[in-house]
Amino acid sequence: MAGNGRRALMRRLSTGASALTLLGCGAGVAHAQASTYRFDIPAENLGAALRAVGDTSQTQLLFAPDLVKGRTSRPVEGRLSADDALKRLLGDTNLTWRRTASNVILISEAAAAPASPQPAPGVASAQTDVAAAAPVALEEVIVTGFKQAQNVQNVPASVFVATAAALERAQVRDFDDLVRIAPSLTITKTSQPANNSINIRGIGTYAYSIATESSVAVVVDDIPQAFQAAAFGALVDVRQVEVLRGPQNTLFGKSASAGVVNITTQPATATFTAHAEALVTDDHEERVQATVSGPISDTLRFRLAGNFSDFRGTIHNLGTGHWVNGQSDTTLRGKLEWSPQPEWEITLSPYYNHTVASCCQGAEYFVSPGVTFGKNNIAQSVILRGITVGPTNTDSRMDVDARGNSVDYGTGLRIVRELGGGFKLTSISSYDRYDLHDLQDTDSSDFDFQTVAPTAPHGGSANGGFFKINSVTQEFRVTSPDSGRLRYVAGLFYSRTGSERFFVRGSNTLGAYNGLSSLPSTNSTAYSAYLSRAHATNYAAFGQGTFSVTDQFEVVGGLRINRENVSYKFFDLGNHVTYGDPSCSTASPTVTIQTCNHDTAVTGKAGVQYHVSPDIMVFATYSRGYKGLAYDLTSTLTTRTPLASGALKGVPTADAVAAKQPIAPEHVDAYEAGFKSSFFDRRIIWNLTVFDEEFRGFQAQSRDQLTNQNVLNSIGKVYSRGVETEASFLVTRDFTLNAAAAYDKAIMKSFPNANCYGAQTAAQGCVGGVQDLSGKPLFNAPKWTLSLSGQYDLPAVAAGVRPFVSGSFRYQSRVVYNLLQDPDSVQSPYGVLNLAAGLQNERWKVTVFVNNVLNQHYALTRGRDAQFNISQATNPPTDAITWKPARDTFRYVGVRVGVTY
Repeated sequence: MAGNGRRALMRRLSTGASALTLLGCGAGVAHAQASTYRFDIPAENLGAALRAVGDTSQTQLLFAPDLVKGRTSRPVEGRLSADDALKRLLGDTNLTWRRTASNVILISEAAAAPASPQPAPGVASAQTDVAAAAPVALEEVIVTGFKQAQNVQNVPASVFVATAAALERAQVRDFDDLVRIAPSLTITKTSQPANNSINIRGIGTYAYSIATESSVAVVVDDIPQAFQAAAFGALVDVRQVEVLRGPQNTLFGKSASAGVVNITTQPATATFTAHAEALVTDDHEERVQATVSGPISDTLRFRLAGNFSDFRGTIHNLGTGHWVNGQSDTTLRGKLEWSPQPEWEITLSPYYNHTVASCCQGAEYFVSPGVTFGKNNIAQSVILRGITVGPTNTDSRMDVDARGNSVDYGTGLRIVRELGGGFKLTSISSYDRYDLHDLQDTDSSDFDFQTVAPTAPHGGSANGGFFKINSVTQEFRVTSPDSGRLRYVAGLFYSRTGSERFFVRGSNTLGAYNGLSSLPSTNSTAYSAYLSRAHATNYAAFGQGTFSVTDQFEVVGGLRINRENVSYKFFDLGNHVTYGDPSCSTASPTVTIQTCNHDTAVTGKAGVQYHVSPDIMVFATYSRGYKGLAYDLTSTLTTRTPLASGALKGVPTADAVAAKQPIAPEHVDAYEAGFKSSFFDRRIIWNLTVFDEEFRGFQAQSRDQLTNQNVLNSIGKVYSRGVETEASFLVTRDFTLNAAAAYDKAIMKSFPNANCYGAQTAAQGCVGGVQDLSGKPLFNAPKWTLSLSGQYDLPAVAAGVRPFVSGSFRYQSRVVYNLLQDPDSVQSPYGVLNLAAGLQNERWKVTVFVNNVLNQHYALTRGRDAQFNISQATNPPTDAITWKPARDTFRYVGVRVGVTY
């Protein structure tokens, strides 16, 4: 964005025929060569990096755009002369430079340096000659997810990367949209935002407790998100998204046993830039974004980005007249970058987000004729009045709108000190506060149960309450120079997280049932109220490095030692029972429990990589992953019904659950092997990885049909095996194609005593209230995923104005959305096609897009509706199914307009 503004300004200063880039102003040659400047140029497009050299050194540069098209620079940091900065930028290219008598720097191919610049006609002619010989190649992609800037083609790991341009082409605006372009990444939506799950290679977390870790870490500008729900919002001012597949515990700690989504935002700029963008769709989405950045002084720079977005939702609640399953976001991000001395760089990054979400409410997809609702057998004509049940139904009828309103704010402080000799010491500090207030209708109707239970309050039942999460992190790390045989990063990490959950399952206003234990709905909706608090403190030391045995053969190794202390307090407000108070108490009403625990784990990585040629690298790695201890701090701990059998017969359910906690840690062994390659002078890039992961003690939550409680399970073994591949093709200078695909078989290898799904019969495998799920797939884990995208830039139709067309297609195979293999939760294979076209120049861009061109309907999630009185044992069996349509389950059209200065 910033580069576009500068290019537009320079185009006004150059002749219309010239395609050369002009920046800065001239100075004496001797003075320019003697002066040094503070450079902080990240790994980016080479043209933008060269312009940054001109900006910083106030030097005039001339180069043909085709010379730098498709090239990525090395990062340049520190106090250097302009010549030394150019040496670093162009050191591994076939480009060179020279100064003219008037101190103009000319960039050219090493084999054919151009003559001194001539008047406009001569300049245009020289540009044509140079451009004709300039190489055409795909851009190099630099990733930072492994705590060092590295060319992704040299990283021995499976990484999916999406730049800001790729995100824009694919219409990726929110975190949820990443599944459109990133194979192996899925997102499971359940009852509300705090219960959502991010999955990589079929592995994620599906647990309701504040005292469980996620399997996939989300990291924004080197700062881990303490609560995964905070990730589900708009992607604002994003520079790049990296999906690091497989265990990443060595560098990211215990919440990264399945992988990491690493997000980096745009840096502050040394020159003033601004960008604004607006979007509107025909299905009621509006979005406005704006960014401004520039210098405050010679040593201080700023960046401020804001976003407001609103989408009304996909479900119309006839009970309240409102649309739900939508979201409204207000986000502010700031950056203040200060360079008090040449060897210091200090960045303060405050942020604020307010999300008003109405997730997640379903609509009836299918209901068998004659099936009644609730224990009083209420007729469908009452419950579903005004609703046409079917596979495209978007109407529901509930007396409570789903709600998940959150506020997330905090700041990061990054301090970098150059130690000399290429070494760097980095300190990263963060504070985050996340609050979420939630509410969901639990009887799935707008029926007034007071008509059948006169003492009950008006209306039905609802869940709700709040989450409050406080997190502090501190990381120190040393990074070695990127030259030499040994390159490494090593550091120390500390985090402290305090979490609080207040929860009520009661009336629509979250009150009691006026003396009733439950309402006469099908699932009973027993009253429950609790307050839980969890604390986790982590200490870790880590290191990872690469040693070049020869110029072609390298060895990779890493190790992390992690110590965690965890504890909880639980207050059953309805039954006046407390666990863990005073701190670390082992008392319960009936049995001994543990409310404070600790664990030490060692994780690591080892591997080799071999450069067959400068363009082909093969690798093989082993990683050991880990996810920490967990507590099930949910309404299970408010159930005082005595157990009817077993070793703890007669003990209240809650005490028995507490006595078996904590849930054991997860451990994973992962193997990867693959290659990364480029062909035809980097016009084709093709990467492929084969992986095999086995998890022991996999933590997952499911529904216990006997006690009607959600319980946290530690499954015996889970494995995920498959292949991932990405390819890019530069068909012509103006036509690029990208493809990514994955085959993943994610299976519960050993789970012999799983709970049964609703209404499951003995003939369907439910015997004695349990079933054997060994060999069954994990939830929301498609075997096949595919993503295709491309853009073609057409010739200019007016001065500087070029049309473009782009498209994308994604496909995923069959999935089951329920861990217990409910057949009603199966989503059939589907594919979604998106198309776009528009006009652009260096100052503005207009895009018209159509998403889901073929109007392919599919569910974000779906499953059996337990509120209806169904039976799989009757002839014929009866059923009821709800679904939640995805954001793009119906075709929609939109327009996006952007302006850059």
